[in-house]
Amino acid sequence: MDLKNPLPEKFQEGLGKDLIFIAVSIIIVVSAAGVNNYVTPEERMDVGLVELETQCKGIDAGVCIGLQQRQQITYNYDDYQKPEEGEPNYYRLAESELMAQAYNICESENIKEYSWTSEAEYLNKTGSEWRELDEIQLLPCEQTYHRSLDAEN
Repeated sequence: MDLKNPLPEKFQEGLGKDLIFIAVSIIIVVSAAGVNNYVTPEERMDVGLVELETQCKGIDAGVCIGLQQRQQITYNYDDYQKPEEGEPNYYRLAESELMAQAYNICESENIKEYSWTSEAEYLNKTGSEWRELDEIQLLPCEQTYHRSLDAEN
């Protein structure tokens, strides 16, 4: 037995090329994860009844070693009661109604930024008027995502 070469010859024939292929593949996967983490916003955001939060799927050591993903959580949706004006839930309900309209407006027309706010309306106020309030946070068209759902019986 030759101790200098512990692997048989047939395994060594393409080993160099295979290792290069594996290294390049790992670099591509790590680069894709890094780009994803770079473009994923880290700040927490409350819009309407939805809270958006970024979570690290992997090891969070000050920097996410893994993938960052936005989690959407909807609170108090089924049994929502009409809040009084001035309460935080009043503004969250206004945000929800306006953002629901934004999905449709942004999807159907070629609109950029906050142009949709002039077309959306809730309680006889346009989205532009609501947006002037400090308690209201609305998203531009580029950050509103409309997912088509296909239901099958």
